[in-house]
Parts: sequence; structure tokens; C-alpha cells
Amino acid sequence: MKLRAYAGVLADAVAHVARALPTRAPVPVLAGILLTTGPDGLSLAAYDYESVATCRLTAEIADDGTVLVPGRLLTEIAKALPKGAEVDIELSGTRLLVTSGSARFTLPTLPVEEYPALPPVPDTVLTITADAFADAVGQCAPAAGTDDSLPVLTGVLLTLEGEKLTLAGTDRYRFAMREIAVQPTGTVPAEPKRSGKKKEKKDQADDAVLCTALVPAKWLTDASKALAGEHQLSIGWHDGQLTFTVPGSRTIGTRLLEGDFPRFRGLMPDPADAAMTLTIPVDEALAAIKRVALVVDDKRPIRLTHEDDQLLLDAGDGDDAHAADRIPCNATGALTEGREGCDIAFKPAYLVTALQALTAPEARLHLTHPHKPALITGYSGGPTEDGYEHLLMPIRLNAS
Repeated sequence: MKLRAYAGVLADAVAHVARALPTRAPVPVLAGILLTTGPDGLSLAAYDYESVATCRLTAEIADDGTVLVPGRLLTEIAKALPKGAEVDIELSGTRLLVTSGSARFTLPTLPVEEYPALPPVPDTVLTITADAFADAVGQCAPAAGTDDSLPVLTGVLLTLEGEKLTLAGTDRYRFAMREIAVQPTGTVPAEPKRSGKKKEKKDQADDAVLCTALVPAKWLTDASKALAGEHQLSIGWHDGQLTFTVPGSRTIGTRLLEGDFPRFRGLMPDPADAAMTLTIPVDEALAAIKRVALVVDDKRPIRLTHEDDQLLLDAGDGDDAHAADRIPCNATGALTEGREGCDIAFKPAYLVTALQALTAPEARLHLTHPHKPALITGYSGGPTEDGYEHLLMPIRLNAS
């Protein structure tokens, strides 16, 4: 192998594939980045059986070849080189020589024959603007669980129906859902593997589902942020593998989660059925919640009480620290029959997460009962919103 490329282009490519390097490689070869030359230039890849990333860049190829080198070391070297400089890469025996200007590095190589075969890239199922997809992921992924003993809840479910993609995440105490318009390609991937549970009878809405994929939430968040931009993002999944592809011959993929995601069709209540609806300014609410929550830990609730045209937020009681604040509030209806106002409580961190995900200046809390989930949506003064809904389970207050 012998080639020449620009250091800045090489550094970007190496940084991209390094996202798939494991923190602690179970075997030494998985800590490597695979370099392969061909008619299209230089291809780089990293794969640890769970995540995979590839990139192809233009280079002057003198001799073809394939080499596996320590990934973290190559990343640091490529990042340290001047962006506009040329870099020469040459395989000499069992060592890889990297030269740029007066800088010269010699890297050890890893056994290429022990490196696993890369998974095939699935056919594209849909395309969407990368920024729009990253925004939707940012709204739903925070609601996913973090308990690895319940792996199904650590994922975000992607459901494609016609030209609509629905993202959903839950940890059993909250449920975030976002619908976005996409451009389907007509490719129908195989359904992911299911657990051994007996399938329930599908309802009419489920029959319309074209295809689904359950993606690890943490990976999905990191990948969507890394690929964000105004460019088109191609998404494909098949046989338990999902892959994102962006212009510039870059891909990043992961294994899908297996299991039955909680049924959410029909779970989100109709806002029109709410007993009471509170409309509050998002920024003021977030600031007040964060102030009041300073006196309690993350397991104790913050109480919401509607009084006239204000919403009282308070936390802590008894001999413990106590805090209270008020924000403007427009309310319709009553939460408790025969009584005006409302008394309902939520975990402050959960309430903050739900409000931070809104893109509208105001939030609407649609309440049906102090002990039943509340639906949170954005409100911009008109009937059209961004398709984001967040269902949040309240905390039971001690009877006075």
C-alpha cells in the first residue's frame, strides 16, 4: 500500500469511522481501523460487531493494499497534522509509515486476517433532511430507559407508514412520540426478530404499519448529532442491521434491538378529552422548575397548583428545605370535579426533559386526573404544531 491524501480530509474520515471503535475492545483487532485502497480511492472502516462506520475519500494511489492499524493512535496522529498539508501513507513490512512535511510516524499493524467481515449496507428505506431527523431524535430519545436489564426500553422505535415516520421512546414512566414527514423509497425491510411471546391481535392502526426498527437510543442520539446538517440522510434497515448514509460516501450503522416494544397506538389521549388544560410559557416554566427543584433530590416531586391566572410550583415540606415560584398560566376546565384549579406533581427532571423538547414558545399540559398521565404538547397560537407529544406519569401526593 502506498498513497497520498490531504491531511484535513484524512482527519475527518478517520474521526468519522472512529465513532465505531469500542471503548474497551474484547479482542485487539477490534481496536483497529481498516484501510483499503481501490479504484475509488481510500476506504476506512471500524466495526465491533455492534456498531460499524465506513468512509471513502479521494487519494492518489500508487500501490493497492489493505492494512489494519490501531484506531485511537491513527485518530490522534491525523488530528495533529496541519489541515492543508499532504500526507503520505506507505506500508513497509509490518509497519505503516505516515509522513507529512517534517513529521514522520511509524505505526504497528494488526492481523488483517483476524478482522471480521463488515456487515452489508441495507437498502435505503427512506430519506430525510439530517437536521430534521436529529431534532426528532433529540425529542424522543431522552424518554428512553437506561436500565440494561430491560433492553427493549433502551431503544427508540422507528415506525414507517407511507410518508410518515414515527419515533417513540419510553421508560414506562414517560412516553415521547414525534411524527415527521419523510420520503420512502418503497423498499420494505424484513421485520426485526421478536421475542418468544405470543403476538397479540393487531388493531386496525397496526395493520397499516409498513416497517419498524428498534434502535439503541444512546447510539441513535450520538449518530444523528454527528451526521446533522442540511444534507439528505438515507436510512435503511434489514436483518437486524440499521445504517445511515450521508453524501461523501460515509455510513454509520448499528445492530437493532430485539423484543416487543410497548404498544403505543391509542396510548396518547386526545387533548380534547382533557378535564383541564394548562397553557404556560416554556422558558419561564423551565427557569422556575429548575429554581424550585434545587431543594429536593431527583426522586421527590414538584407540585403544580393552579391559582387564578398563575401556576404555583413548590417543592419540599416539613422540616426540610422548601421553595416556591409562580408563572403565568391560562387554564380551562377543572382537574377535580366540584373544585376549581388543580393539584398534580411530577418528577422535576422528567418535566424539564419534556418541556425542553418543545419547539413552540408555549406548552400545554392536558390533564385528566391527578393520578393519570398528563399529555404535554407545544402551542404556537395555531392548530398546526410539530407533531411532538409527551406523556408523563404524575407522582401521587400524600393525602393531607
